[in-house]
Amino acid sequence: MGSWRRRASFVAVAVLAVAGVPASAQAEQASNLEQSVVQTMLGERATSSAALAAQGRSAEVDVQRKDAAGSWAFGAATLTAYSVEGAAPDASLFVAHRTGRNWQIALDTSPGFAGLIQSSPESVVSAGEKQTFAANARNAAAPLGLSLPYPPGVSWTMIGGVHGWSGQPRPWSSVDLNGGDRRVLAAQSGRAYWMCNNGGHIRIIHDNGWTTEYYHLLDEIKPNGEPIKMGDYLGMTSTRIPCGGSAGSNHVHFALKQGNSWVALNGKTIGGWTFYEGSRAYSGYATHQTVRRNVGQALQNYGPDDPGH
Repeated sequence: MGSWRRRASFVAVAVLAVAGVPASAQAEQASNLEQSVVQTMLGERATSSAALAAQGRSAEVDVQRKDAAGSWAFGAATLTAYSVEGAAPDASLFVAHRTGRNWQIALDTSPGFAGLIQSSPESVVSAGEKQTFAANARNAAAPLGLSLPYPPGVSWTMIGGVHGWSGQPRPWSSVDLNGGDRRVLAAQSGRAYWMCNNGGHIRIIHDNGWTTEYYHLLDEIKPNGEPIKMGDYLGMTSTRIPCGGSAGSNHVHFALKQGNSWVALNGKTIGGWTFYEGSRAYSGYATHQTVRRNVGQALQNYGPDDPGH
């Protein structure tokens, strides 16, 4: 399946060659698609392009695939993060269908996504991906079954306790980890997606109804919906902020979603450790059986099958 990647803004437009379609029409279609994706995302977030600009943020659209007729598209869209401590990008996968001059857009955070995904041609969304999206939605109450994002038996430091994907805001779905050889690994099998045009952010959609996110990656893979196994290499911990935010030291910003909604880590067991919130973001602790580890201490990865108690 063909793909094309580029940084999209409200100004720059790249043209995808579509047989039989004049170059001017291709450019117009690309521009309309990007604008439609951005407006849909801003509308869902109840904000505007002016408000985004005032915050020093931008919108990016990465159209990763189109069909030969140019009437279907799939990709990722990102609202870059604030340049403040703990902020992280707000990213969505999208599927789009053009009828005449208008694009119907469904983000993976919207109810219409599942239906439009299943209606899309397999040249745009493969049969395997459709199965994964369907399984993820169907198994919303399944056990976590997640490893920590580094090798079983290895210990990394929890440099930042439970906090939100973008720092302070709840739910506190995330934890910051670093150690060893800095190689970040998939927490469970699934399908992986490249979420930020400049890299550094990977999303894995798991068949069991959960989704994991990884930010600040260096030398990362560039997945486009390919299947991935638990323990596969994703990238290296770093201080990179390719879609905004901040990072004071090397780490992976590791977060949990159920489907496409952030889920509080409080009381969740991953890699044998049950995580608990503290009185403020980035504090808290984790327990394994009778052992308690606070921020700044090491967590051995016991793998996905250890209940932690």
